[in-house]
Amino acid sequence: MTAILATLASAQSLNIPTRLGSTNSLREAMSITGSKDMGNKEYYRGRACDSDEDTGSSNAVFNLEAGATLSNVIIGVNQLEGVHCQGAWTLKNAQATLPSKEAAPQNAADKVIQHNGRGMVTVKDFTVVSVGKLFQSCDNCSKNGGPCNVVVTGLKANGVTSDLVGINSNYGNKATISRSCVNSVKKVCQEYKGIVKGNGDSEKVSTTSSCTGAQGKLTGLLLARWSMIDELKSWTGKTAQEILFLPPWYSIHCT
Repeated sequence: MTAILATLASAQSLNIPTRLGSTNSLREAMSITGSKDMGNKEYYRGRACDSDEDTGSSNAVFNLEAGATLSNVIIGVNQLEGVHCQGAWTLKNAQATLPSKEAAPQNAADKVIQHNGRGMVTVKDFTVVSVGKLFQSCDNCSKNGGPCNVVVTGLKANGVTSDLVGINSNYGNKATISRSCVNSVKKVCQEYKGIVKGNGDSEKVSTTSSCTGAQGKLTGLLLARWSMIDELKSWTGKTAQEILFLPPWYSIHCT
């Protein structure tokens, strides 16, 4: 663990892993059922992310059916919708290379993952770079409701400009966040009041009871660093004063 932390601290950036083989341009969204290991291959759809409009699942790179697991995949250049899902699903060891409104974890101004369904979403060993936020429960879907829960573990993120995770606590949604490293984030978990489409605006709420896990209630970089200073002393052999001057990769701890 010390080696991992040291690597992150010294790099000050995250690199998307090298793909295996050539890029794969999909003529239509690939439907994923069951467990699918993509072997670190890269996929895209051939259209630039040039719109913030929701263009639907037909423009996604992958459509995950309920219960699906997608792992070891790179979502590449020119894809508009990224990953769409129905119900509970799992995303493991995935990366992406260029902008997309959803599920495109590098240089994306908006959210990386939006969950429009219900059930448990698991995001494990995920890498994102220069994004708005990692995950958002749909705030105004036509059949909005819950529960829609998310578990985030093993995340590596650089340059998150908004909240890391957003959930609709009024629908019973919960977020569990742990073992993740983020160098910049306004708030780790933000609760919202979700609505059904056409019934006004979704708004942030001040509660944090639905934000759980070792990192779910962290609210800022300084608090995050102080919250894990004892662990870092043990992992790195550094003093508390030395830890305070470590690069920002240490802002949220990896346990």
